[in-house]
Amino acid sequence: MALIEALVASAVLGIGLVAATRLTLYTLNTASDTRQHTLALTLALDAMDCHQSGRSGCPLQTSVKIQGTTYSLQSQLQMRPGLALEDLQVRVQWPAVGPALGAVGVGLGAGSPGQAQPRIGELVLHSSRDAVPAWLGVSLP
Repeated sequence: MALIEALVASAVLGIGLVAATRLTLYTLNTASDTRQHTLALTLALDAMDCHQSGRSGCPLQTSVKIQGTTYSLQSQLQMRPGLALEDLQVRVQWPAVGPALGAVGVGLGAGSPGQAQPRIGELVLHSSRDAVPAWLGVSLP
């Protein structure tokens, strides 16, 4: 009887350890995704500020490697017809780490069973600015 109790106790302990391990992996993946998203947002806001200020020399496409992750930045500037406005769009893409959270079976390719498909993280910011030069509205006293 004691042997059966020991087997049941070890099975319950094993299930608890597996659950704790899965929770730890989920937490690490979430922390990594959050860090990557925060870095991408910082890069996108810097690029947006550069374009909003109207400075020359703001790159439309660039690639930045931070902490082992390569972030690809793409900016678009488009004039609105009939208005003195420019629409700004900044897109940041990066290879995400780990499987998609909360999804079952994600990460397996449909055409290639057993091989993981790389996930791509993406962040897009939109804004507008006036196309009128800053010096136009300035008058001297």
